[in-house]
Amino acid sequence: MELYPDPESKTLRKALSKDLGVGDRFITMGNGSSELLDLLFKAYLSKGDVVLSFDPSFSMYEIYAKIYEANFIKVPSREDYFLDMDEMIDRLDLNPKIILLCTPNNPTGYQIPKQDMLRLLRKTNALVIVDEAYMEFSNTGESMMDEIETYENLVVLRTFSKAYGLAGARLGYMISNDQVTEVIKKVRSPYHVNALSQRLGLIALSKKETIFQSVEKIKKARAFFKEALEKLGFVVYPSEGNFLFVSTVIKDLGERLKEKGVLIRAFKINQNMFYRITIRKQIDMALCLAKIKEIIDENE
Repeated sequence: MELYPDPESKTLRKALSKDLGVGDRFITMGNGSSELLDLLFKAYLSKGDVVLSFDPSFSMYEIYAKIYEANFIKVPSREDYFLDMDEMIDRLDLNPKIILLCTPNNPTGYQIPKQDMLRLLRKTNALVIVDEAYMEFSNTGESMMDEIETYENLVVLRTFSKAYGLAGARLGYMISNDQVTEVIKKVRSPYHVNALSQRLGLIALSKKETIFQSVEKIKKARAFFKEALEKLGFVVYPSEGNFLFVSTVIKDLGERLKEKGVLIRAFKINQNMFYRITIRKQIDMALCLAKIKEIIDENE
């Protein structure tokens, strides 16, 4: 048995508890936050149950809803991709079983104000899952983490994939009250988080000061790149993630950048094209900007 990973990830949970300032009993580790999302759907959904989420948002929400044969209903964002909580509250008459809030939102980068999420929680008994995968790049004061003991129907998801750069290790965690924590323990498989990933999580936490220096550099690069794109005529939506969501009159921007060795993510929404551009080091963003300028020059 000593050769197997700790099924409770006790050492890592204690380190996270110290780092986050929440009790370790409220923390559940997962094989990525995506596994925890899957387990929450598995535990709380029945066929035909309603799941609400803003649109656009993380594509896996709808995929998991389909796996569990739920009725996935998209609440549209405004034209400026502001996520209007009044629109979500208006849909509560659909009696949702789960409500998903991604903040900062993927792919738009919009951060939902904490007060808006509290308004929703006061009005619903649905399980409200707040996905904070990109929280480290944003105003962390808007996190819902410190509200889990106040609202029994609140769950917060976090990950080591983004700010900590451990996407390949598949390591995430859930912060929830005792009741939700016990429910998830009943449906998860044993040894679901391997020993190497647990160890990498501990190393990452020990290097947090260095990692968050990199986060601050990404924030500065995000501001630099946003301003530069706006000067080139791009529409750049406010983002608190490690990416920018943009639109442009340049046709087939994604394909043309790919030809120049730069990969960005394309989205087609209501017949219009949008792009999500991940922010890396300032030197990388300067290179991306140079390639965009090349395309603009080619169009003239």
